[in-house]
Amino acid sequence: MTQSANPLFECMLQHCRNAPGRIAIQFPDLQLDFSQLNALAEIFAAWLPHAAGIAPAALKGQRIVLQLPKAPLTYGLWLACIRQGAIYTFVDPKNPPERTSSIIKRLQPALVVSTGAMENPYGASIRLDDLENGESIRRMALPLPEIAEVFDTDPVYVMFTSGSTGEPKGAVIPCRGVVNLMAWARGSVIPLAAYRQAGEAKSFAFSNINPLHFDNSVFDLFCGLLNGNTLVPVETGNMPNPAQWVKLLQQAKTQIIFGVPTLFQTLSQLRLLSPEKLPDARLFIFGGEGFPVPALQKFYDDFRQQAALLNVYGPTETSCICSSIEINDASLSVPGIRLPSIGKMHTGYKHCIIDDAGRQVENGEVGELWIGGDNVGLGYFNDPQISAAAFCQNPLQQNYRDIWYKAGDLVSQDSQGFLWFAGRVDNQVKVRGYRIELEEIDAVVERFAGVDRANTVVVSAKGNDMLAVAFSATTQVDAEDLARHCREKLPPYMVPGKFIQMAKLPKNANGKIDRKAIRLALAQ
Repeated sequence: MTQSANPLFECMLQHCRNAPGRIAIQFPDLQLDFSQLNALAEIFAAWLPHAAGIAPAALKGQRIVLQLPKAPLTYGLWLACIRQGAIYTFVDPKNPPERTSSIIKRLQPALVVSTGAMENPYGASIRLDDLENGESIRRMALPLPEIAEVFDTDPVYVMFTSGSTGEPKGAVIPCRGVVNLMAWARGSVIPLAAYRQAGEAKSFAFSNINPLHFDNSVFDLFCGLLNGNTLVPVETGNMPNPAQWVKLLQQAKTQIIFGVPTLFQTLSQLRLLSPEKLPDARLFIFGGEGFPVPALQKFYDDFRQQAALLNVYGPTETSCICSSIEINDASLSVPGIRLPSIGKMHTGYKHCIIDDAGRQVENGEVGELWIGGDNVGLGYFNDPQISAAAFCQNPLQQNYRDIWYKAGDLVSQDSQGFLWFAGRVDNQVKVRGYRIELEEIDAVVERFAGVDRANTVVVSAKGNDMLAVAFSATTQVDAEDLARHCREKLPPYMVPGKFIQMAKLPKNANGKIDRKAIRLALAQ
């Protein structure tokens, strides 16, 4: 069989040729080597067009929705999508049906694969209950299709995040963005871990503690697994005890662990983040939200003899990670900082910082970060208006088409090129690493009977951030009924923990709802 150019799946084939017996995925009670994982991917590659009811060659560019837990079949299906050039989207199995339906409506997928019943008006919907090893599909003896040719600008996946219009929006990421991310990991991440590894390591054990529908998992899957390392899945959603998470990482001798700062702070508070609990750890990577320096200093001090710490930054729309900085004494000793720097931009990225007047700011001044380069996404799927507002012409030149991403993050840059996060230009927040557009929650609350206006803010509760909503209504609203309504419409991480009814929502001098005043009221 003649193999087509498919740079991502070629990585998988290379590992099968060079190290077929190396462990690819390490579950607590099951392990798959690269040869076995490739065989599973081939089973699903043959099955996908059959399940979707289309010709194998027509699968390229079709959308496949995977609403599945971390199981062998899930990783096999993911690889099958990459092999055949289908655009995959992971969806949280705990999503309310309405939210999943809105994603399906946006994508119009050829196939939805779920462990539960899920309607798909645009194609097939398959419920998989007991196919974790693919045996039922194997017995179908379906012909294996040719590996699809994939170009650098072809979409690989769509990652959905919260949207300010009241519905989630899906960032479309091209093949070249993922390939470049993997190259950065090989050149920067692996050497950082290897420096602290006794003896020569040909591969590492990477954690996959990030949910598959969460942007950080892109690093786990591509920089970890497809770079030839062992992936260690940890399904936190079905395992609420953090001690069990650490036990799984310990048992698998996990060396590279990536998570949001909230995860590491939680483990630290529970006394689970220590060299004794994670003796094989050689590199901790964190991103998705700020890491307060006092907590980070303790983390660094505890592991300074054993493991490196890497702070990473990157909007979903720029292929997961675009800047980073290794945490060391110098990075923590900058006077007056609350959060560490988000580092320097990686090779292959262009950036500038623009003020409200459209002027490029000087070093030390704050403005909005714009990001350019090959790793910038292709826009939001089937959403031209929102795409046009965020993916814009390079503000530094107008002579030819050069689309950059307006990150919405306020930053400054020092004389050494390090970037410092300074806030947002909009109402987007991050809670436990999840990007949340507060307007999406407002819209859901306002759909509840009797509610006139709603305004969501983030308040601190017992040292942790919590979403809280102030609302006005024509009648007295039961807070528990409103919370139940939100649980039916929003994913768990977006459900507010506090609801306060007001006669009128406070307004500022411009007549707009005053979130600052509401935040102060709800914090009491």
